Amino acid sequence: MDFLIKHWGAFPRRHPSSYPVINTNYIKAKDHWVRTTFSTCNFSFILRGRGEYHRLGKSWTVVAPCVITQWPGEAVEYGPTPLPTDTWDELYITYPAETKPRFEAARLLDPERPIWPIRDAEAIRTLARNLRDLVSTAEPAAVADRIDRVCERMILESWLPPARREAPVGDAATVHAILAEIQARLADPTLMPEALAARHGWSASTFRRRWHENMPESPARTLQALRMQAACRWLVESTLPVREIATRAGFADEFYFSRRFRLELGCAPREYRRAYLLKRT
Repeated sequence: MDFLIKHWGAFPRRHPSSYPVINTNYIKAKDHWVRTTFSTCNFSFILRGRGEYHRLGKSWTVVAPCVITQWPGEAVEYGPTPLPTDTWDELYITYPAETKPRFEAARLLDPERPIWPIRDAEAIRTLARNLRDLVSTAEPAAVADRIDRVCERMILESWLPPARREAPVGDAATVHAILAEIQARLADPTLMPEALAARHGWSASTFRRRWHENMPESPARTLQALRMQAACRWLVESTLPVREIATRAGFADEFYFSRRFRLELGCAPREYRRAYLLKRT
């Protein structure tokens, strides 16, 4: 789930939030300790691993999934259990110092509780994937407002118990089943959503009608978006050749993939990789 470090403080907001994000970053397999006094208000989501957290002479055991915080002007020490093979995965969000009283007023920070467990890890991972996709956009200035809201939502969800989720039923369940089949078969360049629907006994017209009742985009557009999202992820998170990425994403050849990629994202796949892969930490 690696994604790139981004500085958001420089981007203007069209719809300003009370919690403007300065930086976001994801550190996979972090193996070092942090010992410093921060000037910012920070939330670190520990998604895997365990370690320790020290603040104001007190110590806490860190067990993922959980959130640890760093507050302006306070010296802290934290990191994975100090053994050569121990690491943790950390997603952190940095805010200006002046947001601390706002977080406290909203009860998203507790002065007596600088660390708390995440009760709904799946909700946090879903939002983290959403954040990763926003961070990877070719036009970061266009998503700064969304970054603020997704990060705020992550902090809120970290405090809340799992929401009861009702499984889709009837036509909605069939649509979601077809969507799952599409996601599982992205590498098949001959994949046709209508053919999957036919296996469920739906005609093409019935399928399109019921799909639009449950999904925001058409079946074809959904398939294209899923393939592009997968391609972007592999370009940033792997060193696979563009030709192989095109095949894995379900494109018949590299030339067509590159042309579609440029149309969708405004740059060639190799340009996208150069722009983002080199900034990974």
